[in-house]
Amino acid sequence: MISDNLKKVYIFSGLNDDEIDRIASIVKLKTFNKGDNIFFDTEPYLGFYITTAGLVKIYKISKDGREHILHIIAPPNTFAEVPLFENFGEEFEETYRYPANAMALEDDTHVILVPARKFRQLLESDTKICIKLVSGFARRLRHLNHHIEELTLKDVTKRVAGYLIKEIAEPEKGQTHSEISLAISKNDLAAYLGTIPETLSRTLKKLQDEGYIEVDGRKIVIKDAAGLRAAAM
Repeated sequence: MISDNLKKVYIFSGLNDDEIDRIASIVKLKTFNKGDNIFFDTEPYLGFYITTAGLVKIYKISKDGREHILHIIAPPNTFAEVPLFENFGEEFEETYRYPANAMALEDDTHVILVPARKFRQLLESDTKICIKLVSGFARRLRHLNHHIEELTLKDVTKRVAGYLIKEIAEPEKGQTHSEISLAISKNDLAAYLGTIPETLSRTLKKLQDEGYIEVDGRKIVIKDAAGLRAAAM
């Protein structure tokens, strides 16, 4: 079961069954409910996590108290893995902390904790695993860079339209090509898209008035996919 979940993770996608089983032998399973914090940015770094069910948000709180969502983690994806590699050796010091906060967005959110020290020991004993992980990280970095570009180079309308287009392009989430059921609240979606709830609501209404979508709570019906795609450009 654990091995099957690990095989689906992007950074482990190049590993063989024996390598997957070696990682599975050191991990821990954890369950959280909606609103539970998985870790705070004030806590010592223990390792990175993999979401296998539910949703997790990674967020920071600014000095003025505003929440900024950096990423929404759906299965099967990792989070908090970068600190393990960016400061070699420091992650085992008592003063080393997580760089952001993580919270479960749904009940029965299941995650796998990959302990930092044991995982590092495994990597140091097998260079082939290290090389395979680099490839997975490269793919992840490309995705994060794209999200940053979306936030900095596009206005809110383009960001919202682009998000909706991306959602209908991923049928594995159980969504059809004409209807989306938002898995996160509009407040969380606004923070993820780098705006505020009021602006998100106005933008959705604008897209609805223009005939691209129809909004009913968390359900969004795509009425003109081509027009919505054009609005995202």
